[in-house]
Amino acid sequence: MRNLIRSAFRSIACGLLLAGCAATTTTQSLKVEVEVLDALNRYEGAYLLQAGDQIEVFVYRHAEFSRKAVIRPDGFISVPLLGDVKAAGRSPRELSEDLVKRFSERIKNPEVTVLVENPPEPMVFVLGDVGGPRALPLRQAKTVAQALALSGNVVKSGDASSVAIVRLNGQGVLEAHTVTSDGFNQPETYMALQTMALKPNDLVFVPEGYRGQLVRLITDVNTVLAPYYQFRVLREITD
Repeated sequence: MRNLIRSAFRSIACGLLLAGCAATTTTQSLKVEVEVLDALNRYEGAYLLQAGDQIEVFVYRHAEFSRKAVIRPDGFISVPLLGDVKAAGRSPRELSEDLVKRFSERIKNPEVTVLVENPPEPMVFVLGDVGGPRALPLRQAKTVAQALALSGNVVKSGDASSVAIVRLNGQGVLEAHTVTSDGFNQPETYMALQTMALKPNDLVFVPEGYRGQLVRLITDVNTVLAPYYQFRVLREITD
């Protein structure tokens, strides 16, 4: 029984290592549903205001109606002459157009500009087998290698030769771009990662490596077989 298990482990290990040697560059695509795509495109194309944003409402030639405001937790701001106006969930342009319409009922030919004083900076996201999965400012993580370094790098169970970047392309399709490497030349792998530039909202994913899968498999098998071995030991003791 033990010899059979050892032979099985050897076969599995060889198969996993050979599979690792064959890693190549791949691009996988996934069509996004229309509802999801519309939401993502809106998010990418224009910043949507949210509670806590600091904005300035500038009404040309009407300083008495201009003001700076922080969007309240309920999503509204208070504007002179107009009272409470919904701001959260709108783009600055949408809010500006709404304010023009509202002011038109009180003043002639109003010109309104909405400025965001504290816009959030573009981010990238690192997930998978890294020291610390996290969101990172794009200005600090312009390449995959930089993003991994700031996330505690690839841990032992991860596969640096199969790191993937997941992003939404212009045609509304999610794409996963995988690094080209044979998995055994570390300098080559990290040089490839350093040349892969990131874009806002990219997701960098580090998959579990073949060695990590093998260790997990052995652990799972040992967990399953542990009661059997304990039973055998008890029988030998009692016999």
